[in-house]
Amino acid sequence: MSAVDVPNFGKVAHMDVNIRPATENDANACGRICYEAFRTLNERHGFSPAFPSVEVATRRVRNFIQHPSVFGVVAEAGDGRILGFNFLTERDPIRAVGPAAIDPMVQGKGIGRQLMEAVLKQARGAQGVRLLQASYNMQSLSLYASLGFDVREFFIMLSGVPQTGPPGGWEFRSATEADLKGCEALHKRVHGYTRTNELREAIATGNAVVALRGGRVRAYMAAPGVWVDNFGVAVAEEDMQTLLLGAAQIVKKPISFLMPARHTALFRWCLTQGFRAIRPMTLMSIGEYREPHGSYFPSVLY
Repeated sequence: MSAVDVPNFGKVAHMDVNIRPATENDANACGRICYEAFRTLNERHGFSPAFPSVEVATRRVRNFIQHPSVFGVVAEAGDGRILGFNFLTERDPIRAVGPAAIDPMVQGKGIGRQLMEAVLKQARGAQGVRLLQASYNMQSLSLYASLGFDVREFFIMLSGVPQTGPPGGWEFRSATEADLKGCEALHKRVHGYTRTNELREAIATGNAVVALRGGRVRAYMAAPGVWVDNFGVAVAEEDMQTLLLGAAQIVKKPISFLMPARHTALFRWCLTQGFRAIRPMTLMSIGEYREPHGSYFPSVLY
């Protein structure tokens, strides 16, 4: 997810900035930029803010800076001002770009390109690199395409509380370490790669939910109430429906996630259950990509 504005995608005259590793001392400045950049972008296109406050944006940025498996960079002006930032998550085989944001006062000066080039250099040799961007942000879409990213999938962020309860014969509960093997096998079956380390962190926070039938994991999601972190997989669409119904019984609040728009039957089912479409997102990738085999949704990373 990014809030960047780079209108020239040929030879960009880079603004004179220093691209350096992010430190915890940068968290407050980056949090402010994160909030303002995404607020400006979303207001321009008539969408709700991605972050409700500077404090929430700062907390998320600080978590990325502090994470041992996240590579972060900032763009620093000659006078020491932070102008923007970008992150690369390296927990699992697929690398994930973002969040990335540029101070609205200095957008359009090539800073976003420099920050992207820095994280792509870090990602060299990875199995694949992915990101999700707001589909209405033509500037970031064009920037990423110019850097080699291909458009892979279109998503609609949905949020709501299902109107019906789950069917019988299923078990729904918070995921535990004992579920990791089954979840890992299911994720690899759907996507062709594992995402075990990120799921392990979701389990540790108590957020992940599994749906089991006959003692076997048929579906799971990582963070039912937080769409930016909520990735999930299921054997089939019917299992994903059941997972959504069961998760709502556990978390007792709206479920939010990114629905692949081309999964039309499941999309329509979600609408009949009371889910509301919030914003469109686009998945882009560099490197290895396999079409998913099964039902799934990504987090805002991939």
